[in-house]
Parts: sequence; C-alpha cells; structure tokens
Amino acid sequence: MSVEPERVVDEILAAAGGRLVSRIRLQKIAYLLDQLGARSGFRYVYHHYGPYSRDLDAAIFDAEAFGLVEETYEHRRLDGARYSVFARRADTEPTAFSYLSDERLRDVVKRLAGVNATVLELAATAHWLVASERVPDWKAEIIRRKGSKAREDRLAEALGILRELGLPPAAAQA
Repeated sequence: MSVEPERVVDEILAAAGGRLVSRIRLQKIAYLLDQLGARSGFRYVYHHYGPYSRDLDAAIFDAEAFGLVEETYEHRRLDGARYSVFARRADTEPTAFSYLSDERLRDVVKRLAGVNATVLELAATAHWLVASERVPDWKAEIIRRKGSKAREDRLAEALGILRELGLPPAAAQA
C-alpha cells in the first residue's frame, strides 16, 4: 500500500464529512471499501461484530498520535453504553485523496456514514460469510451468529446496501 495507514483513517473521515460515529461503523466502512477495490492493505479476521482489522485499530491510534483525528466518547441515552466519535482535527490540512482517489469510493463513504451501525455489521458479515468463509447457507449462519440483530428488516436493509454496492450475496441474487 502506498498510503500510510493513518492517512486511510483520515481520508475515510474526510469523505464522511469530517466526522464518523462508532468504531464498528469505521471498521465496516473500511472493510466494504476494500471489497470494492480500495486497497487499504488492512487484513481482516472474523470477530464479534463481523470482519475486523487490528491493522485499522492501530491506524486509528496512529492517526490520533499524528494529530490527524480525534476520538472522543459519548454514551447512549438508552443504556449508557459508550461509543466512539471520530473527527478530523480542525487544523488538519484539506485532504488530497490518494487512498480514496476514486470519487465513487468517496460517495460510498458518504452513503455508509449515515447507515445504522448494526445494519452495516450485518452487510459486512453477510459478505464475509459468502466471500471469505464460503458458507452455503449464509442466511441461516448470520441469524445463528447475530441473533436478534438479524431481524428481517435490518437484514433486508443490509442486503439492499450490498446490492447497491454490487457485492455478494445480494449482487448474486440480483
């Protein structure tokens, strides 16, 4: 990869409008971008919330250390659970996109930045099950792994996103 990993984080945030809520959302956007050919160089494994990259976590830490982004924490009103909010530093130079040089990929970030994090988790997981694990009955498997998160409405929305992106399993069904 010719772009430093911390710059990948910065470019994703810049494409999202300078702010992105949730570490899960950032992980899933990066994963889906890579499936579309963005080539971050991050390696992914399956973890609790679907495809996960330790490389991306390290890149977030580095992006903070280099003063590119800030991570703050807020709490959900419903249950007090803590979540991350990522923002580009106000004094950061405007981004000359290299990792996301393709405007289509920047548009994908804008689109996904507003999608519910659980829906993104389901979309990335469905893709992972088909593309990486090659699970024949991926739908039964995603329901087994995700339980109530995989409600029919959320799963349908996740598949709609994959269809828009042209990624399996939804793209294969179109």
